[in-house]
Amino acid sequence: MVRNNVFRVVGSLLLLLFIVFVFPKTSCAFEDYGEIQDKGILSNMYAMNAFQVHYTNWMYYTMNVHTPGFIEEGVYNTRRLNSMQPEYVPFYRWRAGPIEETGGKLDFYLDASSRGFFVIKLPTTLAFTRDGRFMLDSKRRLVTLSGLYPVMGDSGEIIFPEGSEKDITVSRAGMLYMDGQQVSRFRIAVFKSFTEMQSMDTLNGSVFVMTKDMELLEGEEYYSITQGHLEQNNVLKGITGDILFAKNSYDVNVKSAQLLNRVIGTAASLMSPTP
Repeated sequence: MVRNNVFRVVGSLLLLLFIVFVFPKTSCAFEDYGEIQDKGILSNMYAMNAFQVHYTNWMYYTMNVHTPGFIEEGVYNTRRLNSMQPEYVPFYRWRAGPIEETGGKLDFYLDASSRGFFVIKLPTTLAFTRDGRFMLDSKRRLVTLSGLYPVMGDSGEIIFPEGSEKDITVSRAGMLYMDGQQVSRFRIAVFKSFTEMQSMDTLNGSVFVMTKDMELLEGEEYYSITQGHLEQNNVLKGITGDILFAKNSYDVNVKSAQLLNRVIGTAASLMSPTP
C-alpha cells in the first residue's frame, strides 16, 4: 500500500512537470512557418501562444508559492509597429517578499530595498539569491539549503571553525561570528538599476545569473541582514487568480479562430463552381 502511494505521488509529479515544461513547448506552442495565410487567424494563433505563456507562469507560481526568495516573473503583451502579431515580453517583479521569523541560526533575511542578493558560487560562475536558508556542509562551509552551493564572503567561501551552530551570530552589516570571534563577512550584491536587473537569467526562480555587467551600490549603508528570518516568495498573481484571465483570453482567441475558419470555408464553398 505504501509503495503504491509512493508510485502514485511520483507519477503525479512527473506528469505535472511534463505539462509545465514539455507540453507547452512542443504540443501547443505556435511557430509561424507561413502556412497560415489569413491574417485574422494568424493573429489569433499568436495571441493563443502569448496567453499560454501566462497560464504556464501561473502554474510555475503555484509550484513555488512556498519557496523562500522566489521572484515572480510577469508577462505583458505587446505588438510591434505595423504588425498584427501579438507578442509576449517577460519581466521580473523585483519587489521584496514578506519577511517571516523562523528562529533558525542559519536563516538570514536581506533588506536592500528589493535590489540586494546573497552571492553564491555555482560550478562555473557566481550567482545571486534572496533565499537565505543556509547550512554547514561536511567541510564546515556555509552553503545553500537548496543545491548546496557555497555562500560567498568578502574573501571567498565562508568556512566556520568547529563549534555549535548556536554560537553563530551576524551583524546587520553582514559580519559573521562564531562564539564571539569574527569568521567572515557576507558578500552582498546591491544592484543600482531595476532596468538592468531585467537582463538577468534565472535557474529556478530564486537563483539568478548576470548576462552582462551591471553597476553595483557599494557600502553597507545600502543593506542590512537579520538572523532567524527569511524573505518569502513575492508571488501575488498566482494567488489572486491570474489563471482566469489567461484561460478566458485563450478561449476567446480559439473561438475567434474557429469562427474565421468557418467563414473562410463558407466563402470558398459559395465561390466554387457548381456542376
